Formats: sequence, C-alpha cells, structure tokens
Amino acid sequence: MTRSILTIAAAALLLAGCTSKEPGDPTARSTATTTAASGQSTTTSKPSSGDNLLADYDPCDELNAIASQVSLTEIEEDGRQECKARWGQTTTVVRVKAFPELGIGEIVGGANSKFTDLSIGSHKARKVTAPSSSTSCAVTVEVSAKSRVDVVASATSSQDEACDAAQKVATAIEPKLPK
Repeated sequence: MTRSILTIAAAALLLAGCTSKEPGDPTARSTATTTAASGQSTTTSKPSSGDNLLADYDPCDELNAIASQVSLTEIEEDGRQECKARWGQTTTVVRVKAFPELGIGEIVGGANSKFTDLSIGSHKARKVTAPSSSTSCAVTVEVSAKSRVDVVASATSSQDEACDAAQKVATAIEPKLPK
C-alpha cells in the first residue's frame, strides 16, 4: 500500500512538468500603468480570473459524483485541486489533479513511458503508460491549450488495470470539464 501511495505521489510530481524557477503560485495577470502625483509612472497588476478555466474545478466533487458509476471508494483530498480514491475492490489508487496552467503537450513521462493521443468525449487527451512505474498509467485531458486535468492510476497487479482505471475515470469526469 505504501508503495502505491509513493508511486502515485511520484507520478503526480513527474506529470506536473513545471519548469519555472520562479517561487510562488503562478497566475495570469493584467497590468495597468498610472502616473503618480510626483510624475513617475507605476505599474500595478491583478490576477485575471477569465484565463483560468479550472478555477472552480474540484476533483473531489467530481470523483464523489461518479463514485458509484466507476466503483470508487475512500475518496479524499490530496493537495491543491487534487483528489485520490481507491478503484473498485483492488489495490489500484486513482488520482485526479487539475493543472490550470499546463497543457497536455507539457506532460512529462518516465524513461519507459509511451504516449498515445486519443479523444475522451469532446476533449483531446493523451495516455501515458508507465509515467512513474511499470504498473502506472495516466490519461491527461485537455481543457485548453494551456490547461489540463490528469487522471493517474497506479496498480500493484498490472499496467492494464491502471490504464483501465485511468481511462474509465477520465471518461466519467469529461462531461463536467470546461469546453
């Protein structure tokens, strides 16, 4: 069980693919320049909420909504815009995480990963086998060119089981994703 949790955690970090070295939480910003009474210009910025299609997306709400449809149990929050659950009567763990500023082209796999483009409902998607271990699988669903939702599964039995879980969960949550 501990191995599965560590594998899933490693997969989530690996799939993030963030290469920025700037500290903090990146957000889109709009800027405005004003002139102070002293005659000097100052620039201010504020977050732009219109750019984040996943701002209100809650993976735990989505997993709870589809739990009976795809046999999920033990659903719990596991980080910012991330949730995990147990798949059926197996030891497979499934994670759903929103990436509001990373597109599917920015997904990173492991040394033995294979990437396959596919469609999930009306969304472009990409399946990644072995993103972190030989029995893990990810399905990343494009929300926009610069945002995605990842479904990562890790099984103790087989990669096929992990891919089956990831694809079924991705298919079940897809209708609720922004278009």
